[in-house]
Amino acid sequence: MNTVTKFFDAVYWFFMTICKLFFIAMVGITAIVVFNRYVIKSSLVWGEPVVLMCMVYMSLCSAALAIRKDTHIRMQVIDYFAPKQFIRFVRGAAHVTIFTFGLFMIVYGWQFSMLAKRNLMTGVGITSMWLYLSCPFAGIAVVLMEIERFINFYYRVAHGQTLDMETLAVQSQQMAEQAKQELATQKGENS
Repeated sequence: MNTVTKFFDAVYWFFMTICKLFFIAMVGITAIVVFNRYVIKSSLVWGEPVVLMCMVYMSLCSAALAIRKDTHIRMQVIDYFAPKQFIRFVRGAAHVTIFTFGLFMIVYGWQFSMLAKRNLMTGVGITSMWLYLSCPFAGIAVVLMEIERFINFYYRVAHGQTLDMETLAVQSQQMAEQAKQELATQKGENS
């Protein structure tokens, strides 16, 4: 289980780094565009499409990353009225649906981006395919984050632990922290 946690830590780090880079690029390019428009009085035609592309990639990938820590906003009023078994079933069905939607994003996002390679993005001169590739890219992140949830769920069932989906995110985060601490300890011993 430790190897699996390390793999998904690396996947999470990769997509988080991509999000950070796109955010930095978005802020930097926006500052340059505003400076050129209002100080130099010369508009950069490529600025807005590039900022749009950065925003789309960042928002789709960060939505996928929220799956790992279970930080998506949701209504929990029904949790107070419905039986626990029903709530567990609904949450499990939600994760299966999210996984299926991730596969949908990969397959149909790829097909749509292949159609879009005939079009050019205004001001940038590159094909629209690069903008629409954000959908299958984020779909890969969604699928990987859900696979980790399924593995953690199976691990807990196999070891007779609680099936409460609410605690799965907390427990997987604790396992990730424990793996990081063990790794830090091993590095300290090797030094």
